[in-house]
Amino acid sequence: MTTTAQRLEIRPLDAPGEAPEIFAALARLFADAYPIMRLTTPEALEKFAERIRSGPAPGTSDVIAERDGVLVGAMRLYDFEMNVHGRDALTGGVGSVAVSRAHKRQGIARALLAWYLEHYRRRGAPFAILHPFRLDFYRALGFGYGTPAHRFRFTPATLRDDGARGAVRLLGPADYDALCACYERVRAMTHGLIARHRAPTERALADTELRYVAVEHDGALRGFMQTNVVNAPDDRLRNRDELLVRDLAYEDETYLAGLLGYLRSQRDQFARVVVESQDAAFYLAASDPRDGSDEAVAPPATHRVATTGLGLMYRILDVEAAFAYLPPASRPFTLKVVADDPFLPAIGGTWTYGFGPAGAPRSVASAGAPDATLTIGIADLASVVMGSLRLDDVVRLGLANLEPREQLGLVDGAFRAPRPPQCATRF
Repeated sequence: MTTTAQRLEIRPLDAPGEAPEIFAALARLFADAYPIMRLTTPEALEKFAERIRSGPAPGTSDVIAERDGVLVGAMRLYDFEMNVHGRDALTGGVGSVAVSRAHKRQGIARALLAWYLEHYRRRGAPFAILHPFRLDFYRALGFGYGTPAHRFRFTPATLRDDGARGAVRLLGPADYDALCACYERVRAMTHGLIARHRAPTERALADTELRYVAVEHDGALRGFMQTNVVNAPDDRLRNRDELLVRDLAYEDETYLAGLLGYLRSQRDQFARVVVESQDAAFYLAASDPRDGSDEAVAPPATHRVATTGLGLMYRILDVEAAFAYLPPASRPFTLKVVADDPFLPAIGGTWTYGFGPAGAPRSVASAGAPDATLTIGIADLASVVMGSLRLDDVVRLGLANLEPREQLGLVDGAFRAPRPPQCATRF
């Protein structure tokens, strides 16, 4: 698909057929947009340009925006399979959204995002996801908040390792298949988890700065985590290094205990173990959950146990298809849904759904008055359907309206997930 509007052309990048200069221009575009990439030398830029020229990894594609033949923007798209309430759904991801510094504030980012959303909508994806650089910008485009992420800082000796099962070992590139098999078992029972792409997983296993640690039992990996060292900010501070834990997955609590036992054993080398997790209750993993700041969040005695941030955002591309992934409700009722989508009005609309214990809600003819009417924006509807926000909270804070209000408990229960969606995929 190619889109042209006001001389802005948006199209997929055809790596084999592009002129050589486009790759150098793309490398410079990303270097300007993402200084964290540290593409600060001609050699680094050339190497990155060659990576782009070699073509994207399977499941990804690059899209560029040109105005009068000049490169002004780019993004990378990701084909994902996401567990939504126990069933896989094609989900479109986007990352590396970049706009030339000389062409900012001209609607290029919005045009790129509209192209991306329409691309996945045409392919039948019910959902789109991204990691936002600006929460407010993407919320205005219809993306709803995902599950908050927390950083817990534990003293290693306080980590609980009771009931541990299995043997701990370090992983390497040869363990790719075993790691993915373990992850898929975890993913099958975890709402929100995304199937792994091969290339980034292989790169992580081969990265010398990272260590993947796993628990093995009965000849299979049962849990794993990615670790890397974060040095103290000042070389004069001895024994102040931290061990950062990401990408934590485990089949049950006994294998988590095995991983925590490994982290506990590192107490002679690291002052703190830092765990990134979307599990708000993960502070229970330690006998002393305080994060070492000694900060009273609300004095005199409310100890800080984590820092919290919002990241991954969800968007609905097809309301009826998204509702088909909801689990059965506890008892039958009908709900009229009025969804507003200012950015892509064709996605918004009005539907009446019949909920009940027999299966997912189904669109029904609105012959009679519904039991309740929900008026809501598409961003908050995405969060409610995914379970990262409770409908009760959205209504209570004035972001949606449900009438009659006495039905809120029933309707809220029909949307609520046993646990908020989890996602450890970075893209």
